[in-house]
Amino acid sequence: MSPGPVSLERAERIARSHACTHCGEYSFKRLVVKAAPKSLREEFKAVWYVTRVCGVCRHESELAIDADGDLVLET
Repeated sequence: MSPGPVSLERAERIARSHACTHCGEYSFKRLVVKAAPKSLREEFKAVWYVTRVCGVCRHESELAIDADGDLVLET
């Protein structure tokens, strides 16, 4: 029995649990989780698309999360 896709709340927790790629901190000034656009769904099988801004160094990053809760893209 396979669990369903990751919920919005779970996707937000996953995004917050990954440190900033620039400074390594876990504090984010802004974090927005949206359904993945068609291009990410097709290329990476992503379910959620996350944009976030680090609260320490202000670095902007993007994440894509698949149905299993794994990161499939991090920029």
